[in-house]
Amino acid sequence: MFRKLCIIGLVCLMSLSVMTLTAEAQQKILGPYLWMIAKTAGGQGGAGSTNIDSLDEVSNGEVTEEEVAKNGAREGNEVGDYEWTPGTLANNGDINVLVNNVGLEAGALDDITSYALIVLRTKRAQANVAMGVSSDDSVKVWVNGEVVHTNATNRGRGNDNTFQDHLKVDLKKGNNLIMIKVSERTGGWGMHFGVGGDYELAEINAILPVEPAGKLTTQWAQIKNIR
Repeated sequence: MFRKLCIIGLVCLMSLSVMTLTAEAQQKILGPYLWMIAKTAGGQGGAGSTNIDSLDEVSNGEVTEEEVAKNGAREGNEVGDYEWTPGTLANNGDINVLVNNVGLEAGALDDITSYALIVLRTKRAQANVAMGVSSDDSVKVWVNGEVVHTNATNRGRGNDNTFQDHLKVDLKKGNNLIMIKVSERTGGWGMHFGVGGDYELAEINAILPVEPAGKLTTQWAQIKNIR
């Protein structure tokens, strides 16, 4: 009898462990994201530009990281010399290849920053959801307009199937706008990103600024309601 109870207890413990791992698992997200890039001054990329608002710099103050992290962006809107452009990462997370493939820039790029927007739609609010990110080089992450993670470092992005940085975030019911900033110094440029919890990827059009008549395309307005 004691042996049976021990076996039952062990099975229950193993089941609980599996359930916990499932809840904590971070599903890798390849996209599609909405992308923007911004060149930095020579030698300023990577860790040195983590806390510099490169959108503000290249747009002469017309667009800021804070505004985009809260309100999103529209495909085709210009910031500096580039337009917000959709694209999906390869499994190896190479941003440089993606930027080349979608036509934002050509060749190997150094001293440059990428911004990736994506929307996660949830049916219920969820607290302490596992999030993972790897980056080459530095990284900063916003969720619904709030900075949730910063790592000002110069590094490679590591293994394709693991994450270097781990954190917990809260997701609200409905649409959750995430912005990931990766600043590149030299060499490789890429990221891996994943989120646990229960959600589906929503089209980036689910959260977008409405452009009032007479306003520049780089200015932001109210968020359009989901139909």
